[in-house]
Amino acid sequence: MPTPDLYRQRYSFFDRNKPMTENDPPLPSLNQEPELLKTVLNKEGFRFTSQRQKILDLFQAAALGHHLSAEEIHQQLLGQGEKISFSTIYRALHVMVQLGLLQELELAEGRKYYELNTPFMDQHHHLVCVHCGNVEEFEDATMSQVGSSESASRGFSLLNCQFTVYGICPSCQSLLS
Repeated sequence: MPTPDLYRQRYSFFDRNKPMTENDPPLPSLNQEPELLKTVLNKEGFRFTSQRQKILDLFQAAALGHHLSAEEIHQQLLGQGEKISFSTIYRALHVMVQLGLLQELELAEGRKYYELNTPFMDQHHHLVCVHCGNVEEFEDATMSQVGSSESASRGFSLLNCQFTVYGICPSCQSLLS
């Protein structure tokens, strides 16, 4: 894991907590800059591969707020006619998380999900149904303020703030009644 200063230097264009000023250059977007993955990988000493690009393309095509598991990625790529192993997917996900392109989330029963770590997404948090696994995102500035305040009071440098609430969604509640 990079140190906070190295993280900010490498991934400053993904820093969600950094206030933007009108003098800042526009933030690059993976959709607007298709060579960004290749540039970031090469800069950090990793090879650009078509499999990594195809995995990233799935995230770019997914609806905002949609989280993908390695299994879902595998199924979608197989459905597109790609021949790719789980180990290749896991390695690619690990590299993209390490580089700050994706964010890894542990939302339900130890299963890991991934989402784009993009500058245009505000800090958001997750509601997880423990019955069906449905995940809903929500924004609440209070949660981010608490994370920022708590980390500062303990001498931490905040890199990210996530809050996950586990419960039973309305659909599952009606089924269980």
